[in-house]
Amino acid sequence: MKRTLYKIGIGMMLLVSSQAFAGNPDRSGGAGATQLTVNPYARSAGYGGINTASVRGLESFNLNIAGLAYAPSTEVVFSRMAFLQGSGVNINNFGLAQQVGENGEGGVIGLGFASWDFGDIPITTYSNPDGTLPSFSPQVLNVSAAYARKFSNSITGGFLLRIVSEGIQDVKAQGVAFDFGVQYQTNLNPKRPNAKIKKEDFRLGISMRNIGSDLRYEGAGLSFRAINQSTGADRKALFAADKFNLPTLVNIGLAYDIKLDQSKDVYNHKVTTSFNFNYNAFQSNVYGLGAEYSYKNMFMLRTGYNYIGEEKAFKDDATNPTYNSPVYGIWTGFTFQLPVSKSGTAFALDYAYAPTRFFSGMHVVGVKLTIGSKKG
Repeated sequence: MKRTLYKIGIGMMLLVSSQAFAGNPDRSGGAGATQLTVNPYARSAGYGGINTASVRGLESFNLNIAGLAYAPSTEVVFSRMAFLQGSGVNINNFGLAQQVGENGEGGVIGLGFASWDFGDIPITTYSNPDGTLPSFSPQVLNVSAAYARKFSNSITGGFLLRIVSEGIQDVKAQGVAFDFGVQYQTNLNPKRPNAKIKKEDFRLGISMRNIGSDLRYEGAGLSFRAINQSTGADRKALFAADKFNLPTLVNIGLAYDIKLDQSKDVYNHKVTTSFNFNYNAFQSNVYGLGAEYSYKNMFMLRTGYNYIGEEKAFKDDATNPTYNSPVYGIWTGFTFQLPVSKSGTAFALDYAYAPTRFFSGMHVVGVKLTIGSKKG
């Protein structure tokens, strides 16, 4: 199994090496559709997106789609992110996962919808600069369909197709992006094979995200009417927008579970430590560390920290200090999960928060309903 995972991982890295390793901070701003790099799921957001190796269920949509294979019989998630609180930008996110076949032997299918809400923006023109005209709101919508399955007790894999749409009323860009991922788990604790309760305590995850062709803005908003003053000829001219790349990235993650219970008969207290390495074709590499404490899978407390490697700071002028990116830093979050029935149905409330240098931080609130499975 380890040899199989090794081959899969090497193949994935070779496939994207031309894009992922060619990236550097000098290409920042060169990609479009950067909303694809924002994780609107509350549980994994509280981890700082570091849990590439251990993410499970619908939370895997924006990290490592292989984790979808561990979704229970039915899973429904809704979350809302206040993106840079005070900016008036919010993200509404909905996901649905369903096992296929008896006991999920046919894998798991999932659907996801993420919509950005920018509020109403007043229209201003050269002749009407006071905002007395009607308002408009940019439309950013991502619709995803995914499939994942367990190939063995140790290895899962999955892929995701995402339709990307963004723009305003008369100018839009649309395209398709793909995600691929694998996860591997095994038991590294030499004492655990003799325990009455056995758990896979080590996990490895690799994912490729946002693989697809370039996008281009098109629409009537890129045209203008021109009248030749000499001949009176009326012409309609079109400005052709240039193409832009998708924000391609690769995640490589490790996770290890530490059992805190002294008894071999119980597995109530657990700490999961995680490490993540992010190759980004249009930004610096990002290193992440995080930990999550879980009690009976009913209460979870988590935190994660991301560090940008080779970051290039900037200055407003000669006197102001340098500033780091406001997006990366310490994320924290918690989960309350209550069982509803003995069949495994449970309801969970998730929350995540990250302080930011500008605005008032980022907040994510989510609810999750698990139906009819005894799996966590």
